Amino acid sequence: MSASRTERLASLCHLGQTINSSLVLDEVLNLVIDSLIEVTGAERGLIMLYDETGELVIRAARTSDRFAITMPHFYETSRHITREVALSGAPRLIQDALGDREYQAFQSVVAHHLRSVLCAPLKVRDQVRGVLYVDNRLVEGAFTEDDLELLMAFAGQAAVAIENARIYEELARREGMRRELEIARSIQMSLMPRALPRVAGFELAGGCVPAHEVGGDFYDAVETPDGRVVVYLGDVSGKGVPAALLMGMVRTLLRSEVQRTRSLVDAVAHCNRVLHSDFASTDMFATLVLGALDPADRTFHYLNCGHCAGLWWQHDTDRVESLEGDGLPLGILRDAVATERVAHLAPGDVVLLYSDGYSEARSTAGGMFGVTRLENVLRTSGRRGSGRLLEDIAAAVARFTRGQPQSDDQTLLMLRATE
Repeated sequence: MSASRTERLASLCHLGQTINSSLVLDEVLNLVIDSLIEVTGAERGLIMLYDETGELVIRAARTSDRFAITMPHFYETSRHITREVALSGAPRLIQDALGDREYQAFQSVVAHHLRSVLCAPLKVRDQVRGVLYVDNRLVEGAFTEDDLELLMAFAGQAAVAIENARIYEELARREGMRRELEIARSIQMSLMPRALPRVAGFELAGGCVPAHEVGGDFYDAVETPDGRVVVYLGDVSGKGVPAALLMGMVRTLLRSEVQRTRSLVDAVAHCNRVLHSDFASTDMFATLVLGALDPADRTFHYLNCGHCAGLWWQHDTDRVESLEGDGLPLGILRDAVATERVAHLAPGDVVLLYSDGYSEARSTAGGMFGVTRLENVLRTSGRRGSGRLLEDIAAAVARFTRGQPQSDDQTLLMLRATE
């Protein structure tokens, strides 16, 4: 190089300021690769970084005329040299790769006509995060020891700039995820009923305890024109905003359909067809248990589409019956069907619908709360004639888990015959 050492060091200082002018990772990588070629006078250059799987991959590549090599396989070079530097953490200066016996043994060196090569590790706190690589296929001895020294100094600045951008990108991603979860949680909670219908001779209660991560639990109770009350509780697959949006769609469809038709089967069939049409390509679905209380004849017609079986505690016999069903989760098959069944409620009987956030709550030893414990709480609370079933279940689960983090939303919906 014709430039003096002082001039090149001054140029290096300026380049350091340039590559630290952005916190967008792709922009920083482009600034680094352009500066790398400028400071070394190389024909070509590339940056390789370790990805999340531990593989060394090309993240940016350029020619001396700043032509971006966008397809990594178009950059023909010796991966042996880059791997060697990445593993050893030591830089390499090769002044005549074709004439060096050590490298003549590598077919890639010969096949790609490599002559002069410089390669330096990108280190952050003594950990190698990747490599900087430049070469010249036309001139042997294109790089000197001074070039290697300069490259090492530049690599130190580049590593810091890249790491700062990577950390900023990760923080931005996490902030974006946090904001997304906040939006999803807001959507989810806004779709929960603020108050449940008041029905003579019956008590309705429900609640959802959100987990730290957004799930897809939902429940509702809708008064229909013919005097019934339709209740449902479900769980949408997936998490985040997509799950919250699907949950909102299911709730809206069900609210509309149960008021349009008396048939629970028809209401669910229509809802299923719409979901299958709109979400078939996403592999998302919704489990659901749906029931209609007719206060006049004290019947509870229900169907279950792939959800946890509801529980029916019968006051006179102290028996708990599972409200199971044969329906598939909504959105999986276009023409899925479900069978409607009926329970005749006597005074004191309790119907409990729940999500797996309760039955699958885990203890410190890793065991699950399970359905049997849920049935026991239902029996005990029912015998006392307690209207505090939801609180009793929450307390029992809290005792069982002993502070273990809640991994899923916990949702309950209770229907109790008071007379």
